[in-house]
Amino acid sequence: MYALSLFPTYTASWLLFLAGATVPIYLVFGIIGLAGFREITRFQRYSTFYYRLNAGSKLCLLVSMALSAPLEKWWLAIFVVGCLLLSYLTLKDGFRKFLTALSLTIAFIWATSWGGISDFLPFALTGRTFRGENAYVFLYHLASNAFLYNIRAAGVFLMALILIMTSTPTDVLHVLRKIRMPNGISFSLIVGMRTVPIIFDSINSVIKVQFMRGFGSFGHKSLRPFYVIATAIYAIIPTMIFLLRGARITAISTGTRAFGAYRSRTFINPILFCKKDFMVIGLAATLLLLSIIL
Repeated sequence: MYALSLFPTYTASWLLFLAGATVPIYLVFGIIGLAGFREITRFQRYSTFYYRLNAGSKLCLLVSMALSAPLEKWWLAIFVVGCLLLSYLTLKDGFRKFLTALSLTIAFIWATSWGGISDFLPFALTGRTFRGENAYVFLYHLASNAFLYNIRAAGVFLMALILIMTSTPTDVLHVLRKIRMPNGISFSLIVGMRTVPIIFDSINSVIKVQFMRGFGSFGHKSLRPFYVIATAIYAIIPTMIFLLRGARITAISTGTRAFGAYRSRTFINPILFCKKDFMVIGLAATLLLLSIIL
């Protein structure tokens, strides 16, 4: 009888969990889509501030943000994320990338925060206490802490996307070689930078073909994000075949260029730092210092 009395509570908690889980699904697959992911994971040539910066200064800012993230106060973390989101407006097709980054940030924070508090929904619905305090109060503290940790991680994620969108893999490789990064790690990072956009492009092509063949044509438009997920699952095997075929070409290209044959490697263009690069490096040092002091 006791188990039956808890059935409505657990059913309601599961419905709330599923309702909350649909928010990031609609944001990621309904608003951003695979085309949006493809745009924010590949380099596009342009001439604004980020594109004129050296890859080394952007990498320095990224490392500084990653080190300072665990130490940032909540207001500083929100300020950093807000500034990074507004800086997306300076990129090529800035407004579209700003909306994509904003949707991705909300989806990331919502999904991770909701996943953390959903386990305790039955306690809140029954009004029971948890760890000596009211369940609602406990959920509030848990949600606020989850939001703080996730907003810190979102800033690092946004800066990493800026590095990818405004720097060529060759520039990043040049910087990694200058700081004595091992060949295996630097090669893996560069291959990843080149491969991720290809993966999204391949999956997006399969999705378009499936929709052209009438997949999900009889369903309601509100279910389109779920159809996108289903077609993306179908696209895994064709994408893997395409990537494995391209791996042979990558291996031949790497061997032809004698990558990793010598400990050092020369580049045609040297790494040059201008006034803007030193300003960004100073900003990175200031952010790290503020996070430690405050």
